[in-house]
Parts: sequence; structure tokens; C-alpha cells
Amino acid sequence: MQAKKTKAELQDKDLLRYNRNIVLPEIDIDGQRALLKSKVAIIGLGGIGCPTATYLASTGVGHLCLIDFDDVTLSNLNRQVLFSENDISLKKAEAAKKNLHSLNSDIDIKIISQKIDSGFDEHQLVDYDFIIDCTDNFEARTEVNNICLTHKIPLISGAAIKLQGQVATFRNDLDDMPCYRCLYNDLPDNSPTCLESGILGSVTGLVGAILATECVKLICNIGQNNSSKLMLIDMKNYEFKTIKIKKDMECKFCG
Repeated sequence: MQAKKTKAELQDKDLLRYNRNIVLPEIDIDGQRALLKSKVAIIGLGGIGCPTATYLASTGVGHLCLIDFDDVTLSNLNRQVLFSENDISLKKAEAAKKNLHSLNSDIDIKIISQKIDSGFDEHQLVDYDFIIDCTDNFEARTEVNNICLTHKIPLISGAAIKLQGQVATFRNDLDDMPCYRCLYNDLPDNSPTCLESGILGSVTGLVGAILATECVKLICNIGQNNSSKLMLIDMKNYEFKTIKIKKDMECKFCG
């Protein structure tokens, strides 16, 4: 799904700010207009969500929705690069909006300081072109998947633990495509956490950068994105693999 392009001309300051984007033939003027017009929701402002939001804001995605219920703590700062010591005890969504606006004051940023669970009002997200799932638990990911399926919104998902990460894109706006639960049809009751297993901040940064890149590719209709593929990242052994995701015709969520 390619975001609708705005007819408004870029301002002189936009041409200067986004010059390095515009000189790319894959983006050019039309692509930058599409980026400025697009609306992207980022769910989870942890180690993955922070670099994702930063790169999308700096690239010129015009409308961002930042969703996270948690507060900034000292233990976040090894990987959540959008925050500083001055942000400790602030709501992550509020701190992220403040810091992203210091990077790019022209973009529109909405914040939702709520937890993604069965009580979340999904209608807050129906107008967004893309949703990026940067949450850290299967319960939230299941809820995000349900929202994206119900409203036919493309979902870009990322996760990381220890020295490993993964990225996948699910084209819920297209027919006969797999969803997140086609990949994970039997979710465990508990998943390992960064607190228990550890995480290297640069790995979450890498995953976040890939998520942002995949989103830009979808908005600008660039090349082959990772739709229906799972990218596995193993930085300990410096290995990258992609696995084809097949639609589960008996999936109780999309089948």
C-alpha cells in the first residue's frame, strides 16, 4: 500500500532538509511528498521503537503516533537512544514527542500513553497508513495484529533479545497474505524479557533502523520489501537469514 501523495509543493526548507532523500532516484520529489503525507503509528518506545521513531521523524514522515504507557528509567538508557538522563521519570510518549520535535519541529506527533491490551480503543489507529509493532510481549503483539487485520493496515513487526533480532512485514491490506499469527500460531504464556536475558543496545538499534527503512520502502513503493518473509538477525555470528512465511489457511485470525 503506497501512501497518498500530497499535491502541496515542498517548501524551500524541506528541499534543503530532505535533499539527501530527494536525490535518491527511488524517492525523488514525489517520494518525499508521500513521506510528508503519510501517517505511521509506532507502538512501543523501547530499544526498538526509539530508533524507529527517530529515523522516521528525520526522514520526514509527516504524521507520527507514539504509543507507550511506561515511564523512562535509568535502566532504559543503554538502548533507548531517544531519551537522556533528563527524561528519567517522564512518560516515554511525552519525552519522545519532545525530543523528536527538537529534531524535526515541522512534523505532527500524536501521543497515546496507554497500554495495548483488550481495553485499548483501536479506533484511535484506523486512520494510520502503517503500524509498526515494537512491543516486547506476545499479548500486545496479538492485540496489534487483531487491529491491523480488522482495519486492513499493513503491519511491520520487530523484536530483539540478547544478540539476535527479527523483522517481518505483514500486508494485511492485501488479500490472501499471511498475518502475524500465521507465523506464531501457538504463543507461549511467557516470553523471555530483556531483564532476564539481556540485550545489546546496538542490536535493537539495528532492528529499529531496518523497521524504519521497510516503512519508507512501503510508503515510496521501493523495491522488494520483506512482505511474507521473516528476517532473522544473528549478530553474535554475523548471520542474516530470510524465511518465507506461508499463509495458514486454518488460521483463526485471518484464515
